[in-house]
Amino acid sequence: MEYESFYNFLQEPFSNVPDPQFFYSGPEHAKPFLRIMYSAQKMKGLVILTGNVGTGKTTLSRKVLAALLNEKQYLPGMLVLTMDEYPAYWLTSKVAQLLQIEDETPDVAKIQLIARKLSELKKKGKKPIIIIDEANKLQSDANLEELRSIMNIEDEEQKLITFILSGMPTLKQNIYKNESLKQRIAYLISLEPLSKISTEDYVKYRLKIAGAEEEIFTDTAFEIIYRWSRGRPRLINTICDNALFEGVLLQKKPITDEIVDIAADSLGLKTPQETE
Repeated sequence: MEYESFYNFLQEPFSNVPDPQFFYSGPEHAKPFLRIMYSAQKMKGLVILTGNVGTGKTTLSRKVLAALLNEKQYLPGMLVLTMDEYPAYWLTSKVAQLLQIEDETPDVAKIQLIARKLSELKKKGKKPIIIIDEANKLQSDANLEELRSIMNIEDEEQKLITFILSGMPTLKQNIYKNESLKQRIAYLISLEPLSKISTEDYVKYRLKIAGAEEEIFTDTAFEIIYRWSRGRPRLINTICDNALFEGVLLQKKPITDEIVDIAADSLGLKTPQETE
C-alpha cells in the first residue's frame, strides 16, 4: 500500500536515498555547504567533513557534487568507500581513473602521470575536486601516505587538486596520524544534528518538494518527530515515512503526535519504560 496518492504527493518525500533536490539548506547544513564550495573555488587542498551516523553527510556530499557538475571550471569526481581495508596504490589508481588517465603504467608509477595531468588541467582552467565519502575507512598508513603524495602536487601559485573527505568522527583521528596531512587541512567541518526548529522546517521542505499542498503533520506531531529523532535527518526520514504509512492504515489526515508515537514504537525507538 502506497501513501503517495492518499496524501497527494508527486513523489516519495522521505526516502533515505541521498537526492540533492531534497537538500535542506538550513543553518546546520548551509554553512558547511558554502564553506566546501569556497574551498573548491579557491583550491584549498583538503577539507574534512565529519558527523555522526544519520546527520546528512552523504546528502551534503551529493549536493556539493551536483553543484560542481553545473560549473564548467570544475572536474569533479566521487569515491564511496565500502571496505575497511584497501591495498597499496588503490587510491592512486582510483584518482588516476577519475582524472581520466588511460595508461597501463603500474599503479606504483601513476603518481607521475597524475602530476602531468594536473598541470595540463590547470592550463585549461580546470579545477579537479575529488569527494571521498565514508572516508573514515581510509585508515592505513599506506593509503594516507598516498593521499599526502597526491596533495603534494602543486605549483608556486596554488594546489592543483582538492580533496573533500566526508566520514564518521574517526576520520579526523585517522588524518591526524599523518602530521603532514594534518597540517594541510584547510577546513575541519563538523556536521551537527538539526535543531527543533530546523527539524520542522526540514520536514516541511521535503513535503513541499514532494508536492504536498495541504497540512500533513500537526504542530504536536513535529514535537514528537524531534523527540525521537534528535534532529538526525536519516532518522527523521524513517520516522516520517513510517508515520505516513500508519496514517494510511488509519485513514487519518493530518498526522498527529499519537500516530508518530506509533511509528516510533514500531521502529523500536521507545524504551520499555516509555511504552508503559
